[in-house]
Amino acid sequence: MANKNKDVESVRPSLWRRIRSIHPGLVLATLDLIGLGIASYLSIEELQNHPLICAKGGIFDCNAVAQSSYSRPFAGIPVAVYGVFLSLTLFTLAIAWWRTNNYKLLLLHYGLSLVGVLFEGWFQFAQIVLIKKVCIWCESYGISLILRFVVALWVYLRTPNPDAAFDEEFAE
Repeated sequence: MANKNKDVESVRPSLWRRIRSIHPGLVLATLDLIGLGIASYLSIEELQNHPLICAKGGIFDCNAVAQSSYSRPFAGIPVAVYGVFLSLTLFTLAIAWWRTNNYKLLLLHYGLSLVGVLFEGWFQFAQIVLIKKVCIWCESYGISLILRFVVALWVYLRTPNPDAAFDEEFAE
């Protein structure tokens, strides 16, 4: 009986192996949902002109950032609204990639994440240099966006032969 328990324990994968077996599309989808939650909160509050719940003091002042002209760069729409659309799109791509393993969906997720990271870089500059205040909610969204980009990049770089994935799709 003791040997049987040892055999079962040796067959059961370790926690690290179980974590590593999670499809990266699900990791991306989780990060996309986190970003969607943050961007949704910011969008709702900004569109209703409600003050944001945020630590205020020193360099931190979410409301100063939200009320600046830099937070509404195109047609008076808050950047958080664009974050909602980006997060929804990225979430859809991540789930579709997880379900189909279509490499093009990963590349599209990676490309859109890159665009988001570039915009995040500009918005960081605007907060620190132009507004001279930082929004912790915006920082949290930015971190989630950078993590999404890094995960997609990591998967892209670890794909053994991405060209083969394209060749297989065109052969069908």
